[in-house]
Amino acid sequence: MIERSTVLAAAMSVLAAGPAFAGKDTDTFTWTTSTEMDTPDIYYGNQREALITSYAMCDSLVHRDPVTNEYQPLLATSWKWTDDKTLELELREGVKFHDGTDFDAEDVAYTLNHVAAPDSDMKIRVIVDWIDNVEVVSPTKVVIHAKGPTPAALEYLTGTSPIFPSGHYESAPEVPGANNSTRRDWGAVVPVCTGPYKVTDYQPGQSLTLERNDNYWEGSPKGKPSIGKIVYRTIKDPETQIAELMTGGVDWIWGVPPENAEMLGSMDNLTVVSAPTMRMSFLSLDAAGRTGAGNPMTDVRVRKAVAHAIDREAISKSLVGEGSAVQKSMCVPVQFGCETDVTQYEYDPAKAKALLAEAGYPDGFEIDFFAYRDRAYSEAVLNYLREVGIKANFQFLQWRALRPLIAEDKTPMAHLTFGSNGILDVSASTSYYFKGSSDDYARDDEVRAWLDEGDSTTDPDARKGLYSKALKKIADEAYYLPLFVYGRTYAFNKDLDYPVTPDEMAHFYLAKWK
Repeated sequence: MIERSTVLAAAMSVLAAGPAFAGKDTDTFTWTTSTEMDTPDIYYGNQREALITSYAMCDSLVHRDPVTNEYQPLLATSWKWTDDKTLELELREGVKFHDGTDFDAEDVAYTLNHVAAPDSDMKIRVIVDWIDNVEVVSPTKVVIHAKGPTPAALEYLTGTSPIFPSGHYESAPEVPGANNSTRRDWGAVVPVCTGPYKVTDYQPGQSLTLERNDNYWEGSPKGKPSIGKIVYRTIKDPETQIAELMTGGVDWIWGVPPENAEMLGSMDNLTVVSAPTMRMSFLSLDAAGRTGAGNPMTDVRVRKAVAHAIDREAISKSLVGEGSAVQKSMCVPVQFGCETDVTQYEYDPAKAKALLAEAGYPDGFEIDFFAYRDRAYSEAVLNYLREVGIKANFQFLQWRALRPLIAEDKTPMAHLTFGSNGILDVSASTSYYFKGSSDDYARDDEVRAWLDEGDSTTDPDARKGLYSKALKKIADEAYYLPLFVYGRTYAFNKDLDYPVTPDEMAHFYLAKWK
């Protein structure tokens, strides 16, 4: 909780520091979170801030309307499956990239072939792993050859798959790699796109500035951009974020604590709105023993004890706030195939202690616990674990520091979040964590086989059945512990008009001043 007096004091400090430059008067919309954006290229960073930015500055082949979820033509004007592994797309003519070059089929093939390559280091592989290769048929037609039937292909080709010009990554610098080698840092290349806004300044970890693309093509389902300039700023301190919002230094924040929403909502210059999201919060538990011998998480009784130790309902309602709900399964209910009728673990500290004693830990144990987002939520989890004897060595890191530790088998217990990149399919959530990748700390071959088949079966009922089996076993074995689905409370300038949607996406390309 941030005390009102503390916020007011911070606001006075902000006012004393100088005038605000955000807002309608300067046609500059400024938004902030506490995240240091590693790269604005969504292929090489899975931060929500990068995805929001990507939607504003880039176009993909297909657009999914954020209100109706209807697929609409974007850079592709039409598409059809000529067989169960061949997707043919007709492309839009007359579109230009921000650097003035013409968009055509070569750009689509270049971008998708680059990120789909096994050595591309693309972060969210599920989006591109289905692609075998992309073939140019003519300047206005491409064929995507899939490795197998891919029922979620159109979903993967929406805003999570921006198209860049041919040769875009050729300027990527070389940086040190493993074992004294070098590698190309593809994410260091600032995106050049065809979208409503274009990048004019990027300060890694600090800020990113987008300016309106006045030459954006007519007829886009995204509409013509209205606001002249969109600026992202990293402000790590929540008190300062609120103070800047109150004084006009920024126009938009999210994740407002329930205790502060009422205060901000009472101010004449602000609007406060809450909405559900697609971001799930969960504990990754090293059931597979990747972190070495003696890890308590390899015992299912310990994992179930962890599940019974945490009051998920209390965290969701009292801490996360409006729009949040207890997460029942390792997916989000709005996703296709999300089975929620799975084993649930009620809050029962006595049962947790009994299970720990049965597993040989009557006095509990000590374990490393990693987290990277929303520290207050992680601290609440730690308090519950402490009450049953689990002493966690808390290590709160930036995502770019935590990510390699996960890949290198060094996180026996981690509090993670994932928004599935807004993809409405279980293949983007459950499959991401349980198909043998570096993020999979369960390594269950049976679960993996069910997910593999579900991801490639075109029969919707068969897919649902396969995903149901996988999700039920994940819950039965308490491989990972779902905690809650985020709700987000947004507070923003009352002069701003834009749709608040349940996908944890801020569609700023649709925003305008009232």
